[in-house]
Amino acid sequence: MLQQPAVPATSAAGLTNTVTNTTSNNALVTVGANGSTMANYWVNAVSVATSATAFMMTVPPGGTCALQYTVAVPVWFWSECTPVLPATLAGTVNTTGRNLSVVFTGGGSVSAVTINGLTTSITQAPSMQPAASVTTGIPLPAGATVAVTYTGTVCWAWLDPADLALPHSDGNVYAQPNTVAPTGAGGYSPLNTLPYAVHTATGAPGYGVGVSN
Repeated sequence: MLQQPAVPATSAAGLTNTVTNTTSNNALVTVGANGSTMANYWVNAVSVATSATAFMMTVPPGGTCALQYTVAVPVWFWSECTPVLPATLAGTVNTTGRNLSVVFTGGGSVSAVTINGLTTSITQAPSMQPAASVTTGIPLPAGATVAVTYTGTVCWAWLDPADLALPHSDGNVYAQPNTVAPTGAGGYSPLNTLPYAVHTATGAPGYGVGVSN
């Protein structure tokens, strides 16, 4: 899992606004215009793309990346394991050994996503933005094969579900309690977020906490 940093302010040729990959792994950064007009993508101060509405940058350990854009702020997703999106209909196997979630972005449209030969009911026009209903991701089990039917410029990101439970550049948080800071004398407790009040059961204090009896 990689921390999802905020998208930096637009950076002109001087590359004043950069983000550093502080991990020891390559960061595969999937960028989607999300209504913005993209002018440049940089990795280690070298331009790797210009006007693409979706693009995936590989940022090495300790490397930097920057974006130049206008009109709106793009979105991006950082991952350790996102492969290159193959041609439409071509299959890709999840060889990571992890159950992942897949999100899409870009200026094209996705008309079908097939997992292990079964076509899901999920479609998406990435240019509409990866909104809250999309950033929960499409489940991709370890060892599964995924094939995408799409047109136009589309990119994807393979994310650990925990990536989607933390704040990311889209501003949507799937699991809000994970971001609540400890407050009060007792600090933050996940027990306070359970659907039933904390109570005891069978005469043993704490037994049955959060369970409706």
